[in-house]
Formats: sequence, structure tokens, C-alpha cells
Amino acid sequence: MKNILVNKIKFNSIHAKMVLVFAIVAISSTFLCGCQYFEIDEYLEKFGLTDSDYDDSSFLETEDIASEDKEATAEADNIDSDPDKNKPADFDFSSFYRKFFDTDDDGDVKRVREAAGITEESIKKVIRDQEGNYAFDKLTDAGKTLYAELYIIVCNEAEKVYVSTTSEQAIDIVFNYLMTDHPEIFWVDGYNFMKVTVGDVVDKMAFSGQYTYDLKEVAERQKLIDKYVNECISNAPSTDDDYYVIKYIYDYLIANTDYVSGAPDNQNICSVFIGRESVCSGYAKATQYLLNKLGVKCTFVSGTVETRSRKDAKHSWNLVLCNGNYYYMDTTWGDSSYQTTSGETEDKMKLPRVNYEYLCVTTESIESNHKFSDLIALPKCTSMADNYYVRENAYFKSDDLSLVRDLFDRKYMDGSDNVTIKCASEEIYRSLLDKLVTQGGVFEYLRGDANQGNKKSVLYTTFEETRTIIFWL
Repeated sequence: MKNILVNKIKFNSIHAKMVLVFAIVAISSTFLCGCQYFEIDEYLEKFGLTDSDYDDSSFLETEDIASEDKEATAEADNIDSDPDKNKPADFDFSSFYRKFFDTDDDGDVKRVREAAGITEESIKKVIRDQEGNYAFDKLTDAGKTLYAELYIIVCNEAEKVYVSTTSEQAIDIVFNYLMTDHPEIFWVDGYNFMKVTVGDVVDKMAFSGQYTYDLKEVAERQKLIDKYVNECISNAPSTDDDYYVIKYIYDYLIANTDYVSGAPDNQNICSVFIGRESVCSGYAKATQYLLNKLGVKCTFVSGTVETRSRKDAKHSWNLVLCNGNYYYMDTTWGDSSYQTTSGETEDKMKLPRVNYEYLCVTTESIESNHKFSDLIALPKCTSMADNYYVRENAYFKSDDLSLVRDLFDRKYMDGSDNVTIKCASEEIYRSLLDKLVTQGGVFEYLRGDANQGNKKSVLYTTFEETRTIIFWL
């Protein structure tokens, strides 16, 4: 006889003279990375755990190589130049399968797994293919095996497939790592798991994805996505300089996407590539998808931001590897439609259509209004070499007005509608503001209009918190 309870679904059955308790738990889309992401404290609370209960040592690498800048870490750890010497020992699949499935007397576990496409060979192949993915590389061998299993399950839209763990926490960690690495898996917005318990001991656990579209619809949507992506990357710059590729994608997505809070599919790439409307999760996943297609390593990042209306608003952005250094970028906040639609600014003229304040920035810069979640270890980004303002010669380390003149001349030649000056310090910001605005020095660099004579006034916007001045041409 089965007793079913809402949210905590349990039913009892007699099988082979053992009492098996099945618990089916659904983790909805609000548990995914993105605008609705839970912080680790909320995660622990969700499962009735405390910090002392939370042990991910079996699934996460113990050495946090991502906590420092890439170059500094390599130097400190003296990583061998031969990559094969730094690889972990091969995982003993035969021993693993004997240990985990030694109670599979009737072969049910094996049949279910094979029907979902999970075999020793398929797992090994997925693990090989996933090497180099940011989140995947943070896992131990056991975590990578589970990652491969979940990947195969969701790609085949399989259900109730036994996996190589009996830990709810491990499933949640690895599932989130999987979704962090794979923005192209747009048809999954959560998962279910089923526990098989013998007495008080969890004997097995089965996993199911929560699928928003069947595989036929997935294929149809992928055609539309491919059309958008092919059009986008066909015009991408052909260069070995990652900066220009990153800037191109940043500009392209902002030009072709509007921030709309209620946009359909706004937690996945369909909202951007098909609907052209999205929120932060859609922007960030689309950025990751396109840059990865172009060979630039880009990772999904989640956390919270401080806005005019909210202090801890859920938000998503990206970590990007540009010319050998890590930076953060926030395509959503680079789109002025976000600022106006979300109420962050009431005057659309206060920002250019593309705001480059969030293109290739340091940890210190992004942390002024972004707070990282505890989902995954992230590097401390310190390089300014490929920051937008540095690359565009608009980053002022002095109040030298000859550099201001050069910047105005370049922007007139480019046909820009504004000149944006980013100051390296508060002192420089104050000095340039005084020289250009208070003393009127900016009028020396403005070009006259043939029909209106010389300009007698100028519109400008200042952002004290970011030490930025915008003059509108």
C-alpha cells in the first residue's frame, strides 16, 4: 500500500523481504544558478543541514587553485610544464562498479543505467571531453564520474536513473557544476531524485532531470539557436587577440537583446537567441555560449548585486579568460536597457547604449556592487591589461589634458556619440572634473557644427562611485 505526501513523497513496499523506503525530491528551477540562485547558507537550510554537516571533500578538489590569479598560482605551485605529469591517476572504473553495484543481484541498476546510455565507456568518453571546463576541473574523480552520469542522463532526457552516489548534497553540487559549464543545456530547469533506503541507510539513489521541452522540441529550438549563433560569429573579428572577440560579443548581445523581466525562457539561452529578450541569466549564459564557440574560455558566475531598489538582488555575470588573464564581465549591466527598465536610472540619456564599465574588470572593481555566491571557487582577478578603458586609452592615470584632447579626437573620428573618461584615482577624477567642467576646459576639444557655429554648451554625466565622466558629443 502506498502513502503519498506532497513535497515529501514516501511509499513503502515489500521486496525480497527487505523494507525499501523511496523518497522522491524535486529541486525546481529556483535552485539553479542564475537570478534565482540560493547561497550556500540557504542551500544548507533547504536540506536541514548545518555547516558541520556539509562535507564535499569526496567531490571537490581540496586544493583551491582558483582562489588566486592564474599566473601567480602557476608560479607558486611550480606546475610542471609537462601536462601529463599534472594529471590525476586514472580512475579505477572496474573497482568502482564492483563496489557500488555489488547489491545489484537482479541487474536492475545496470539495465536502467544502460537504457539511459550510461556505460563504463560512455562515462570515460564524457570525462575526456569535459576536461578544461571550469567547474568540471574543480571535481575529484568521484565528482567527475557523477558529473558524467548526470550529463548523459539530461542529454538523453532519461528519468529515474541510478547514479554513483547516495548523497543529496553531492548531487546538488555536481548538478550545479554541470549547469555552470553547459549553457547549451537549455531544456533542464531542475532535477528530481529518488532515494532507496534499507532501514536507515540509503542504499541507492536515482536521478531525473526536470525537462521543459521534449527532445523533438529541443531539436527545433536548436535550429533557431544555430541560426542566430551562425549569424553572430560569422562577423566576429578574426584575430588572436581575445579582447576584440570578447568586446564584439559584448557589443553584439547588447545591440540585439532587450532587458525584459518577464521574458519567456529568461533563465536560459532561448530567451536571447530566439526571443531577443532576457534577464541576467539569459545574458550571462548567451555570453558564455558564444565566447566558448569562438574559443574564448568563459564561465557562468552567480551571486547578488546591490541596486537602487534592492541590496541583495540575485544576479548572474561571467568570468572570462582574456589573453592569459582572468577578468569579470557583466553583459546585463553593460546594456543600458537594464538600467532604464529595472529603474536603476530614470534618464536613459545618463548612459550610452553600451556601458563598458563592466567589460574585463578586476575582482576589486566588480565587488564594489557585486557579491559572489559560494557555489564555486573563483579567481582573484587583478590584471588591468585588457580592461576596456585601458585598451581604448580612456583610463587616466594623470590629469594630463593633452591625453584628453587625443581621446576627443579619436572619438570624433570613430563617429562616437560620447567621450567617456575613466579615472584611476579619486584625486585625478576631481582634478579633471574641475579642469574640464568647472573651468570650462572641455570646450577646447569640442568641434563646431557647420550649421550651428561653435558649441557653447555640453551635456555631461558623472559617476563618482566609478570615477567616470561622460561628455555627450
